[in-house]
Amino acid sequence: MSARETPGRGAAASAFFVGYLPTPRPLAVFVALAAAAMAGIGVGAGLALALAQQDHGKGRFAFDLGYQSLAGVVQARPYPVLRLPPGPDGEGPRTIVLSGRGKRGVFPRAAELDGERADVGGVFVIRDGARLLQVGGRVGMRPAKEPAALEGFAPAPDVPLGRFRLRGEILDSKCYLGAMRPGRGKVHMSCAGLCLMGGIPPMFAVYRDGRPPDLLLLAGPDGGPIPEDMLDSVSLYVALEGEVSRRDDLLVFRVDPASLEAL
Repeated sequence: MSARETPGRGAAASAFFVGYLPTPRPLAVFVALAAAAMAGIGVGAGLALALAQQDHGKGRFAFDLGYQSLAGVVQARPYPVLRLPPGPDGEGPRTIVLSGRGKRGVFPRAAELDGERADVGGVFVIRDGARLLQVGGRVGMRPAKEPAALEGFAPAPDVPLGRFRLRGEILDSKCYLGAMRPGRGKVHMSCAGLCLMGGIPPMFAVYRDGRPPDLLLLAGPDGGPIPEDMLDSVSLYVALEGEVSRRDDLLVFRVDPASLEAL
């Protein structure tokens, strides 16, 4: 090395970053390309994650349908429902599952009106044709103001369909039908447990490929609420055995708790 040569000079030195000097062009180009590549990777990863998400369904609070005021007969067991007479357009009798606001059921009030004609008001939560009424507002749940309108209407007894062993998921009806997304699976386990402990009616979802699941209102072996220890299996995929019956357009699954099997 001659006395006139200084180490660090030349092309290598010109690409070295010094904070108080202008950024060398090769380094600036490299940083720009690296930043663009990282941005592209971030956008691509975001799109991939979004596209990989499961379809959580189209459940929703049906505020577009407005406040509902329905007249029918309240039944409190296994969980509160309202039995509606046939509609004027030829629609058959219907059974509407009832819940309160938030994570609360309406069992105390329903028990007072069990078997009685009542006016029940609230907002529908709907998904794939299934409905639940969140009770509240100006009508709430009260004895029918015009009981004569229900004169002659007596809810039909449940129709037994047989004994079945079914595979599916225990879930809280309100969240699944549209109050939450997702309203099923392990990610929803804590919320579902709180809802069911608060009195929201539990349902059993039997999943089918390519179409909405079959939803059955759960009941204990005596036709009342399910045992509390079954709540430990909420949001898990399990097998249950019991008697299935039809209550108007609603299926009721009277389960044997001893048959529960985690899958």
